[in-house]
Amino acid sequence: MVDEKNYYNSNKSEFLAQFNEFCERVGVLIEEKYGKIFKEEVMSEIKKEYESIYGELPYIGGDENSLTRDLVGAAESLAFYLVLKRHGKPLKEIGEMAYNAEEQAFKDHPEAVPPMNNPEFFPYMKYAAEVSLKKRFPGDWVYEFIEGNDEFDLGMDFTECGIQKLYHEYDADEFTPYLCAMDIPMSECGNLGLHRTQTLAEGYERCDFRYKGGRETKVANTVIKKD
Repeated sequence: MVDEKNYYNSNKSEFLAQFNEFCERVGVLIEEKYGKIFKEEVMSEIKKEYESIYGELPYIGGDENSLTRDLVGAAESLAFYLVLKRHGKPLKEIGEMAYNAEEQAFKDHPEAVPPMNNPEFFPYMKYAAEVSLKKRFPGDWVYEFIEGNDEFDLGMDFTECGIQKLYHEYDADEFTPYLCAMDIPMSECGNLGLHRTQTLAEGYERCDFRYKGGRETKVANTVIKKD
């Protein structure tokens, strides 16, 4: 079994391949926004920044925790943010590009959308929530499973967020709401019908996820406005 000490090293080649796809997506957006010369200047910086962050990622259970991959994905966007921020680019522009890159990722890989409306998935989510409440890993999420009813199929209330904790360590709190907003394209791509009225990143006591397949996605956020 891969343990805490070598999980990220053992899986580095897989996660680097995923990161390289991320770089291709953001590279296109950077060039469109700031030109080819700037893109060539910063891409190597983003890669170095990611490797630094990756080497310091907190262990939260490895493959036994499905949110490990969310944490690694968040590290990609964090590297992008930190480098462009150092180059003086505005938060809004950085955040919208990161959001657009994630939206494209779901279009390219719809299989990556978690099966939140599949009843076969519910027992795992309930178990994972119970495990999270034990708070075994400081860098992990903590959440409660909410049984479905007539209004929704599955609910989760998060009281601690691994991404929020990671970003806080890098003084990137202002960027966290853009990661929260990325649940919008995930829900739309997977037809998950996510409704969410509040998030920890925007000052509330919890993130209230409610899924119901087939309905319109409605996610309150202060950073991404859609027509």
